[in-house]
Amino acid sequence: MKGTWRRAGAGVVVALSIFLIIAGIALVQERTERCAVVPVIAGDLLETPDFANLAPGTPSGVLLPAGWSGAATGVQVGDFTVSGSGRSFQLLGIANHLRTPEVAVRAGQSYCAVAQALADSTSATRVRLGFHWLGAGGDVLRTDWSGWQEVRRWDGPDDVQPWSLIGGGFTAPAGAVRLAVTFHPASDDRVYLDTIRIRRGRFPASGDMPLLLPERPDGVTVLPWPRGARGALSFSFDWETTMGGLIHSRSVDDPNFDQDPVARGMRMREGVTTTVELFRPYGIRATYYATGYNFLIGNRERRRFMGDPTFSWANRANRWQTDAWQQQSWFSPDPYGTVETDPAWYFGDLIPMLQREGHDIQSHTFSHLYGGLASVEEWRSDLAEWRSVAAERNVPPARSLAFPWSGSAGMSYANWQALTEAGITSVTRTNWNSRQPQYHIVSVNDPHCRPVPGHETILACPDFYLTERSAAEALVVIDRVISVGGMIDLWAHTEEVVSPAQIAAWKKVVEYAATRRDAGELWIAPLAEIAERQQAVALVQVESREPGTENPELEGDLVRLIITNKSMTDLRELTIDLPFQAASAACLTDGRHCLLRGSLLIFDLAAGETIEVEVWPG
Repeated sequence: MKGTWRRAGAGVVVALSIFLIIAGIALVQERTERCAVVPVIAGDLLETPDFANLAPGTPSGVLLPAGWSGAATGVQVGDFTVSGSGRSFQLLGIANHLRTPEVAVRAGQSYCAVAQALADSTSATRVRLGFHWLGAGGDVLRTDWSGWQEVRRWDGPDDVQPWSLIGGGFTAPAGAVRLAVTFHPASDDRVYLDTIRIRRGRFPASGDMPLLLPERPDGVTVLPWPRGARGALSFSFDWETTMGGLIHSRSVDDPNFDQDPVARGMRMREGVTTTVELFRPYGIRATYYATGYNFLIGNRERRRFMGDPTFSWANRANRWQTDAWQQQSWFSPDPYGTVETDPAWYFGDLIPMLQREGHDIQSHTFSHLYGGLASVEEWRSDLAEWRSVAAERNVPPARSLAFPWSGSAGMSYANWQALTEAGITSVTRTNWNSRQPQYHIVSVNDPHCRPVPGHETILACPDFYLTERSAAEALVVIDRVISVGGMIDLWAHTEEVVSPAQIAAWKKVVEYAATRRDAGELWIAPLAEIAERQQAVALVQVESREPGTENPELEGDLVRLIITNKSMTDLRELTIDLPFQAASAACLTDGRHCLLRGSLLIFDLAAGETIEVEVWPG
């Protein structure tokens, strides 16, 4: 009997041990799947930042814990923490990031990073993580990106809710020996980051994951611009009546701020005629970024726009010439006249001329507000009002927007979201101030349109201010754009193309651009069309018909390619660059014509359309 009990007891112990082992394994798996610490197995690989040992960690010399770094000013030590004591990191600026020290990794192993985050701003925002895998020589082998994850907004001293948990996890690629993780914001909202950890393990995919672009056969390139052009160029103007930035002028970012706003309004009006005449001989279509009063033919009825706002941010502290706009209605200077009595204030009579000439009319905002200072409610009201008055002149809703005063610095996540919801797909005149690199989404030194972080349906496009003094440099900028396959927008205010010297400077640049265009090197189009084409080309899928064919260079054999336009934009003269010189080609869909020029295959491809192409290598 005792032996029976002894055997039964041993069985219970064995069963319990097996249960505990299985439960332990399950617990370890559960914790590693969410990047939680597991002693011995998944401890912290990243040392706790030593806030008592600070060293220059950004290009501007901001002090950070040793080994930590930031892209620009705006990454710094903060005192807002999860525990309520100690130090944390502050991250500010849409073009900024915080980078961890490197940690040792092994190829094929899974690693994760987590942090707690909180937005101290006017809106919640989002953050994503970049995993930068480095080889033995210190070169980056690959970068993996987490999705954009929400960071909640702090609601004040009585807010005791938990911070937002953000993170990501990926597998180290072959050859990886070190890992650095970066944290990137989706706006200019201030974000605090605390309890940052890197461990072995995983993190559940969350947030909006990066768009996976279509794969293409090795060596096959879809060129961005029509007919194989090597660069793209737009000409544009910030075009406003006296009611725009002229009467509301700041003392910075406006070379003519101290001049009579009515006289400037008349020059703005005159500049429409001079610029239209400038482009006509070359068949060039420009973009006119218009403010709201540009669509009015008068305001005898004393219409009120946007709820007749005052803007508290328009003050001396923000470099306005007066504090009056904090109490005075923004539109109160309206003379309530017509284009006949007050032609500097209303430009609605000029809209038909621009439409007849084929130029593009886009948004410079209705009120000429400062984007980074305006609230989301002010943005929504402004966007809706512009759309309403534009419709009165048969101008479609804006797809592109030029920031007044280059005022994108300070844009909250909610503000960018308002632009997205309004249908804006491209922006220009973003912040360029050399002292504020944390806000530089694009730069003339790297002339390419780039997705706005966190709102990738909007492309930010670089611009160059074309004046009499900068005309010679503009030619160099065009050459650079062609050499790197990029894009640039050359711009001014219409009031700056009225004198003989101003017109001559612009004509020199336009003639040069037209020459490069006629040589097949440059595509000239309105900025909105350039941005939309870039987005559409990125969605073109190219497949080789033969199973298992990775490289379409088949030693003289026939190559069959299936090409699909997965965008909603018709692609005129789409250009495929093949990895060989072709002898002949045939488009097998609808008997359409395919132009062959060396290694370039050129054809039209409508939105959503698929065609099959046969190519015979030379």
